[in-house]
Amino acid sequence: MSDDPRDDPRWEQVRAAANRPVPTPPGLVERVLRSVGGVRGGHTTPPLDLPSAGGKTQVSERALVLMTRKLAAEAGRGIGGVHVSAVALEGEVLQVLVTVRFGVEAAAADLLRHRVTEALTRQLGSPPPAVNVHVVDVHPD
Repeated sequence: MSDDPRDDPRWEQVRAAANRPVPTPPGLVERVLRSVGGVRGGHTTPPLDLPSAGGKTQVSERALVLMTRKLAAEAGRGIGGVHVSAVALEGEVLQVLVTVRFGVEAAAADLLRHRVTEALTRQLGSPPPAVNVHVVDVHPD
């Protein structure tokens, strides 16, 4: 048997699932476009008020999305095989879209969510908005 996990017959169901088209989740395109527009300065939204020990911290959506993307990319590299594709703020929830290397366990998404939440808490000095991580693609290497 080859050492390549793609040759493992136990992955047959994964390969079959990968060949089926997956519909785009409702609102995903709008979230990503809104995020890109915010990063490029295309629109402004009121800053988010995050509670902190001495009052509140105000953070713009653009700053929060950029900070989250950078911290998530660093955390993904630390985990290994996790690449951040996009970050958007939907309502008051950060949506992190990732691509994982074939063979990376699905638990990596939960680990990334945990690490990003911790890193944002350190950066902001207060709890960040909730973070959701979505595995949107798998790449072979």
